[in-house]
Amino acid sequence: MDTLETNPNPPRAVSGERGRRVPLASSRVISTALLGGVLALALLLRVWLLGHDLPYMHHPDEPSYVAIGQTIFKTGDLNPHFFAYPSLTFYLNALAHAPYYALGRALGVFAARTDILLPTSLVMGTNYAPMPTAVLLSRGVTVAAGVGAVLLVYLIGRRLTGRRAVGLTAALLLALSPTHVYHSRIVTPDAFVTFFALLTLLMAVHVFQGGRTWAYVAAGIAVGLTASAKYNGALVAVVVPAAHFLRVGWAGWRDYRLYLAGVLSVLAFAATTPYALLDYPAFLEGMRFEAQHYATGHTGMEGAPAGWYASFLWATTGPLVVLALVQIGRGLLARSRPILLLSAFPLTYFLFITRFTVRNDRTILPLLPFLFLLAAWLLLDTWAATRKLSPNARRWAAVAWGLALLILVAWPARQVAAFVGDLHAPQVRAEAALWLADHAPAGARIALESYAPYVDPARYDVTAVHELIENPPQWYVDEGFDYLIASSGLYGRYFMAPQEHPDEVALYNALFDRFPLIQRFDSGRLEIRIYRVTP
Repeated sequence: MDTLETNPNPPRAVSGERGRRVPLASSRVISTALLGGVLALALLLRVWLLGHDLPYMHHPDEPSYVAIGQTIFKTGDLNPHFFAYPSLTFYLNALAHAPYYALGRALGVFAARTDILLPTSLVMGTNYAPMPTAVLLSRGVTVAAGVGAVLLVYLIGRRLTGRRAVGLTAALLLALSPTHVYHSRIVTPDAFVTFFALLTLLMAVHVFQGGRTWAYVAAGIAVGLTASAKYNGALVAVVVPAAHFLRVGWAGWRDYRLYLAGVLSVLAFAATTPYALLDYPAFLEGMRFEAQHYATGHTGMEGAPAGWYASFLWATTGPLVVLALVQIGRGLLARSRPILLLSAFPLTYFLFITRFTVRNDRTILPLLPFLFLLAAWLLLDTWAATRKLSPNARRWAAVAWGLALLILVAWPARQVAAFVGDLHAPQVRAEAALWLADHAPAGARIALESYAPYVDPARYDVTAVHELIENPPQWYVDEGFDYLIASSGLYGRYFMAPQEHPDEVALYNALFDRFPLIQRFDSGRLEIRIYRVTP
C-alpha cells in the first residue's frame, strides 16, 4: 500500500482550497507559526499555577525526589542511595541547582550549598517545602521535558509521514493530554522517560529512512537515557531493531551498527546511572523492591490491569485510542513499514505493563504520544481521501471531518480545563491547617495519617502514621491524643472498593463512630476529617 509509505521530502508546493497551490515557503511559515502556538499552549498549561500547593507538597513521592537531587548537589555525592528508579532524573535536577545556587549566592541568600533546605515529610503526601523556589526550579525542569516531548512528537510526525499536519495534530493532542499535563508539572521520572522514549523513536526514524551510522549511534544512546530515566523505558529499545530490519530486511543481522547501538545503550545507561555498577547490591535491591511492588499490589492501584488501562485510555483520550488501534490494524494488513515501526513500542509496552498487578496513569504515560501519532496519521489520511469525492460530497465530508476533529480535541481539552479549575479551587488541606491553628491550642497532641494537612511539629505534638487504623480507638485515648486527622486520600481507597477491603472499612467505621467529628472539609475530590479524642 504505497500511499502509506513515508515521504521525507515534501513537494515544492502544497494544495490549497479549490486546487490553488500554496508556495512551500508560505506553508513552512504557517506550520512554524502553528507549531509555535501549540508549544506555547503546552507551556502555558504546564506552568499555570505551578506552585499552587506550595509551601506544602501534596504528591506522595515528589518531596523525596526533590531531596535526592538537592542532596547530590549539596554534598557532591553522586550516589543517590535510592534505586527504585534510575538516576538520570536526579542528576538533571541536581545540575539545575547550579545556576539557582549561583544566583542565590550573588543575592546573598546562600553562603554555602548547605543553605539549600530540603523538603520535610511527616508521612506520605504530607510535606512542607521551606524553600518553595527550589521546588519550582525542579518542577521547571520537568516542564521543559514535557514541552520538549510535544516538540519531538511534531518532529516525528513530520519526518515519518512527510506531512507537517500529522506532526502538528499529534503535538496538539499531546499538549492537551490531561495525563501528560499533570505529570509534566511534578518532579517524578515520568515526563523524562516519555521525552527520551520519543527521542529514541525520532532517531529510529532516521535509522529507518537513511540508515546513517550517526543515527544508530544516537538511537543507542537515546535508549540508554530512556532506561536511565525509568527502568520500564528500556522497552523502547524495540524500535531500533524494528527500524533496522524494516529498512534492510532480515539480512540486516550482519550489520555491526545494530550491535553498536546496543552497546552504546548499555554505556549510556551506565554513564547516567553509574552506581548501578558502583553500588550494585543497593541497585539490585532497589530494582527487586520496585518489581515486587508492581507485582504484588498497591492499595487503590491494583487489579485487572488490561481492563483498567483500556478504561483509562477511553476516559482520557476518547475515540483517539480507537483511531490509533484502527491505524495499527491498517498497518498490519497493508504491511506498511512506517506504521509497523510506530506500532512496535505501544504493542510491546502494553503487553508488558498488563502483566503486573499495579496499574496507574504514570505507567501508561510513555505510550500516549505513540497513540496520538497513530491517530493523527489516520485522521490526516482520512482527510486526504476526501479529495477523491465530488465537490458537493467533499464539502459535506469536510464538515463531518471538522466536527470529528473538534470532538477529538475537545475530549482531552475538557479534562484539562477541569484540572486547571481544580488548581483554582480552595485547598482543603490548607483550610484544615488554618482551622487547626485557630482552634487547637499550642502543644495539643495530634495524630494524622497519609495525605492529611501538614501540621507544624514545632507548635503541636504530632504523631504521623500511615493510616489511623494502625491503632485501635482506645489506644489514642490511652496515649492522650487530643485530635485525629483523617484523609480520604488514604481511607477513601478502602471505601471505594469495600468488598475488597471489608476489614479496613470496618476498622475505619469503628474509629469514626468512636469519636465526635468536629470539622469536615470536602472539595469533592479530597475530604479531610478532624475528630476530637474523648474518653
